[in-house]
Amino acid sequence: MKLKRIALVVMGLAGAPAIAAAQSTVQIYGTANLDIESVEATGAASGQNFARRSRVTSNSSNIGFRGNEDLGAGLKAFFQIESAVNFNDGTTSGFWASRNSGIGLQGGWGQFLLGQWDSPYRFSTLRLDPTGDTGIGAYSGIMGSTGLITAGQGGANFAQRASFDRRASNIVQYWTPSWNGLSGRFAYGAAGAQQGSASTGVAEGNGLKPSLFSAMAAYETGPLYATLAYEHHKDFQPLNTLLAAPASNGKDEAWKAGVSYRLLNGFTLGGIYERLQYRADDINGLGALERKVNNLYLVGKYETGPHNAALAYGWKGDEKLSGAGFSDLPDSKAHQITARYAYGLSKRTQLYALATRITNGSNAFQEFGYAPITSTTLFRDPSRGADSTGFGLGMIHSF
Repeated sequence: MKLKRIALVVMGLAGAPAIAAAQSTVQIYGTANLDIESVEATGAASGQNFARRSRVTSNSSNIGFRGNEDLGAGLKAFFQIESAVNFNDGTTSGFWASRNSGIGLQGGWGQFLLGQWDSPYRFSTLRLDPTGDTGIGAYSGIMGSTGLITAGQGGANFAQRASFDRRASNIVQYWTPSWNGLSGRFAYGAAGAQQGSASTGVAEGNGLKPSLFSAMAAYETGPLYATLAYEHHKDFQPLNTLLAAPASNGKDEAWKAGVSYRLLNGFTLGGIYERLQYRADDINGLGALERKVNNLYLVGKYETGPHNAALAYGWKGDEKLSGAGFSDLPDSKAHQITARYAYGLSKRTQLYALATRITNGSNAFQEFGYAPITSTTLFRDPSRGADSTGFGLGMIHSF
């Protein structure tokens, strides 16, 4: 399906005085990304294993509408409405505007938007992942803690409250223009419906106000891309949720640095270092608890003609715990290795094959960051220590 552009003329309501209306352009776009997979999780230190099974997965498939209106003097209004499409199961296709969606203004000074969008922290290193952070080989199997999530400030479970790989709701963002290759993004996430909802945030009256701040800076010139990113979560309560403790104040922070360099012979090399730190001010009256984790990601890509190959390695360090009677958690490292090959049939259609394996220590449970076999609830999952393995054959078509 070719890209469609539709000219729309805004008209007054019936019975209202006629007014002059500016013309805007609306684009319909989307991506269909499906693969057939064989996945399993075996070798659990405790609890059950998950036998090999086959499945068809819709990997971030979507359809969207976006457009802009020229307001004059270099100013434009823009909007985007993007929704998930589950081709493998249309009965659970998500909801309207379930992906990056918002409205805003843009000009020579940059742009700002209101809505739901990938946080600057998440966006900063997406280009380094050969899967685009989707599918069983996504780098969020290691990076960002508990996989890709879409949620407001806080969440309904530990995975949502602990993740730094977020598409954040109730958000305001500002993106700078590029100055000699240097650019930045800044975001603030308001509490919204998460304040006053114990199931997805914090109960009314406890004084907690969950919020998010996220920022990134990037430098790009020729073959070099480098980025620094930071994100702060206030009162998200991941540790309280994990340990079934009463709500308390807390803050969680993440830092990462990423770099990639494209060589002349078709190779691109890249790497990311990440540090995650969680703090609950009180756990069951025993005082504050802190959790620290370091992550590393290395990737090599090769592209020539229609062929594209990539090999990636992710490493999660041991859990460092202190306070409230806790100490460091032994044997809690994890590793992920992913190999991917793609063949481009055209600029918009690609066939691909991939294989990935996550190896967990006996006290670790890292899962596929996108479409896990089971829900990710670190330390408490019934198959703690299980190693997840997956193979996939798929096709991507964009329009």
